[in-house]
Amino acid sequence: MKNLKILMVALALLALPASAFGQTVSCEACTHDVSVFMGEGGLVATADGAGKVTWVSTCSGVTRSGTLTPNDDGMVAALFNMDNGVACSATGENMGSFQLGPVKDGGWFWITDEMNSAVGGLVSKEVQGNEPVPITSAGAGVTMTAGTGAVYLKETATGRVGILPTIVPEPLSPVTTKCGFTGSFSAASPGVPLNSSCVLGDGGTQIVATSTNGITGATVQIPDKGSVTRPAGSGSVSILMDVWGNGTGHYVASHDTASNGISAGRGHAALAGTAARASTRLTNLGYTVKVGTDTVTDGGSAVAGVTYTAASNAATFQIAKDASYCSKSENKKATVSIEVEVTDTGRQQVIPWLKMTHDLNADNDLSALADADRVHRVSTSFSVVCPGSASSSSHAGVELIPANLFPTE
Repeated sequence: MKNLKILMVALALLALPASAFGQTVSCEACTHDVSVFMGEGGLVATADGAGKVTWVSTCSGVTRSGTLTPNDDGMVAALFNMDNGVACSATGENMGSFQLGPVKDGGWFWITDEMNSAVGGLVSKEVQGNEPVPITSAGAGVTMTAGTGAVYLKETATGRVGILPTIVPEPLSPVTTKCGFTGSFSAASPGVPLNSSCVLGDGGTQIVATSTNGITGATVQIPDKGSVTRPAGSGSVSILMDVWGNGTGHYVASHDTASNGISAGRGHAALAGTAARASTRLTNLGYTVKVGTDTVTDGGSAVAGVTYTAASNAATFQIAKDASYCSKSENKKATVSIEVEVTDTGRQQVIPWLKMTHDLNADNDLSALADADRVHRVSTSFSVVCPGSASSSSHAGVELIPANLFPTE
């Protein structure tokens, strides 16, 4: 209490009226307002890293200013009363103003009325421009006087007083922007990771499989469990597969500015339909392919007319005619299943890391897993059907049209 009294006395000694000299006093260091400054009262606050806290008051055309020295705990305190000449006798619509700073949020003040005192919080200048909320009227029995970010209330019958803020906290707007990238990978707009004020995903992935529509020439995406029609004669249907994030939000673990920041787009499926596909698909992949229960080897012999080759983290399939499945006497569907394994190193190329999928040992001990077992797996499948069959369509799928290809937020 001794320190508090010293601080309050200091205010009276430092108060300097400016109106007598025709001066206008501003306070660039002031950060907070006393929301209701009329009559007598006082305040306490915590200095915001400054050795001195400046204050400026105005009342009936008179401006006073001074400084407060924080105590060992960083606290400043002041009284405004008739004895020190800082109290403001103007009330109601003509009330004065009192500002100070730099101080932290959480400071408060009090105003002493004829019978009671009212307490309010110092109002930060950062929120003074916010739209005030309307205060519910209690009728003629309670007078309401608007202040700076608050209303002074007084019940006529009892003399009870209070200070009610009119600038109230607003809930934080939910972050809906997914983490990803900004820019269009050009010299004027290089790619940059979007990794703040955004939503992180669940570490999941998807396989994107595309082919070319034989009629329109458009690139079409073959969905999981979709179907592809065999050619009726020579030639083959070509399908390209690679792995991408599932769109729930991620950004790259490391980024460089080469190729106009193309690495920022790593794993974002919107780029699968562009020339950046080979540069931005996920890496460190291994493919396992089966037709039914039979394994198709990379670059090996056809199984049910299906072959594939893996290169540059993608797999290219060729689907050809096969008389044992489709002929005058045969009309059989072949199911092609693909599992892609991303190595432990590959799991860490984006944030969040790709979620780990594994075969637990007998003790369900994750810590005992070797690095080689700390992998991510994703799978898909499609059916190969005969031309003219009931389920046949020309390279069934939807056109691959990227949505929001180059997001800016």
